[in-house]
Amino acid sequence: MRGSIQTTLKKYFNEGVFCTGWLNAVLCLVLAGAVYFANESYDLLNHGPAVMNLRTPLDAALPVVRPFVIPYISLDLVVYFTLIFFLLFRTKIFQSAALAMITAFFVSYLFYFFLQTEVIRPVLTGSDLFTRLIQGVYATDNPYNDFPSLHTSVSTLLTIHWFQFNRRAGFIAAFWTTLIVASTVLIKQHYAADLVAGLLLAFGVSSLYIRSVVQRKG
Repeated sequence: MRGSIQTTLKKYFNEGVFCTGWLNAVLCLVLAGAVYFANESYDLLNHGPAVMNLRTPLDAALPVVRPFVIPYISLDLVVYFTLIFFLLFRTKIFQSAALAMITAFFVSYLFYFFLQTEVIRPVLTGSDLFTRLIQGVYATDNPYNDFPSLHTSVSTLLTIHWFQFNRRAGFIAAFWTTLIVASTVLIKQHYAADLVAGLLLAFGVSSLYIRSVVQRKG
């Protein structure tokens, strides 16, 4: 049993950044830097005026479910853990995920620049932890840059890549991503249309790069 575990770990490390050559390591570092700068560019577009309002009766009917702020604010931790894990164990999956993230950012930024949207947030009262956390989200993130939802697209594309690594890990990631995606509308950070667009974007870019990077032979 112990030998089997050691063999499995060795197999995964052999496909990690420390065992796949310096050129591959440089490529991974460049992609990591590109992801960072793409993410940091978000605030440059996070302002009005809004061109579209995508609020529907469904959005109006959905309540604020305060505990969902926890999965919402967990996205950064999920991104860091996932990318570092893939970098250490499977650089091809890391490269595919990084490229998918960069593309998702770029496509989303085009919408934010040309077809900016705005979410009308509720005024929340209360001093409980969940309410204060949501108020903190509202205070640090302007109500723009909504369509498509980057919380949805990023968390979903990472989950799709977890399935490329391991099926069981993929199901675990899918469970938490479901909570993240639901949180975007249940703490009133997004409308349902933003969620749908984010899902379509995630599946589109993931399919492109998994085929061209992860499943590429040679």
